[in-house]
Amino acid sequence: MRYVIGCGRMAAVGIMILVILFILLVLFPLVGRKGRGRCVRRVCRVLMRVLGVRMTVRGAVPVAQSAECGVNGEGPGYMVCANHVSFIDIFILDAVLPCRFVAKKEIASWPVFGFIARGTGTLFIDRNRKRAVLEIADAMAGAINEGTNVLFFPEGTTGNGLELLPFHPNLFEAAVRSGAQILPVTLRYTLDGKPSGLVSYAGDVALFTVLKRILFTPGLDVEVTVLDPVSVDGKTRQALCLEASALMSGALGVSDVTAEREEARRRRLQAMSETKAEAEKTV
Repeated sequence: MRYVIGCGRMAAVGIMILVILFILLVLFPLVGRKGRGRCVRRVCRVLMRVLGVRMTVRGAVPVAQSAECGVNGEGPGYMVCANHVSFIDIFILDAVLPCRFVAKKEIASWPVFGFIARGTGTLFIDRNRKRAVLEIADAMAGAINEGTNVLFFPEGTTGNGLELLPFHPNLFEAAVRSGAQILPVTLRYTLDGKPSGLVSYAGDVALFTVLKRILFTPGLDVEVTVLDPVSVDGKTRQALCLEASALMSGALGVSDVTAEREEARRRRLQAMSETKAEAEKTV
C-alpha cells in the first residue's frame, strides 16, 4: 500500500510540475507582483499536500499583506531568515509567505527546477566571486525596498535538520542597507512525531533520492515557526547575525554554534593581545 501511495504521489508531482510551468509561462505575464505572490502561495500549499507533508504554522507574519501575496504595499518587505534542510524548504516557506529567495547560481541551470527558480524571481549568487556578496546584498536591498519579501539561508548550505549550523553574516548586510526588519523563521521536520533528517540532502545526497524518500514515507510533518521581527536600527551585520542565530537556536532548542564560534574567536583575540602585551613588557 505504501508503494502504491508513493507512486501515486510521484505521478501527482509530475502533474504539478506541468501546472507550475503553465502558470509561469501563461499566467505570470498577465498578473502583477501581488497576483504572482498569491498564486505562488496557493500552488505551494497544494504541492505540500501532494508530497504528503503536513504543515503546522506557529506564530504569524505581522503584516498580513506580506503573508498573503509577498508584497508589502506600505513599506519595505521582510528579509526572511530561515534554517536550511531540504529543497522543499523553499516551497514550504512560500506557502507561508511568498518570497524571492537567494540561491547559488548553479541552480539556474538545473533541469525544470532551474526554470521554475528563474521564473519566480530567484536572486542567484556566484559564490566563487568575492564581489558577488556585495552585489547580491544590493540586489536584495533593492527588492526589499520595493516591498518584496526576500528569503535567504544564513547557514549557506543544508544541514541535517537536527541542528543549526554556524551563520554567515555577509548577507545580513542587505538588511543594514535597506533598513528592513529581519523575520526569523525556523523549520523542524518530524517523522511520526520525532525530529527527523529524512528530507535533508546534506552530504551530497541526490535530489531525486530525497524526493523519493518524501513521497514514499508516510507520517512526515514540518513545523514552521514565525518569530518576532528583528529591528536593524544601529546594528551591524555581525550583530544581526548573532541575534538571529540566538533566536532561531532557542526556538529549535539546539545549541547556538554561531555564538560559540564568536566567543571562541574573541578568546583567541584576547589571548593574542595578552601574549603581545607580555612580549612588549619583556622587551
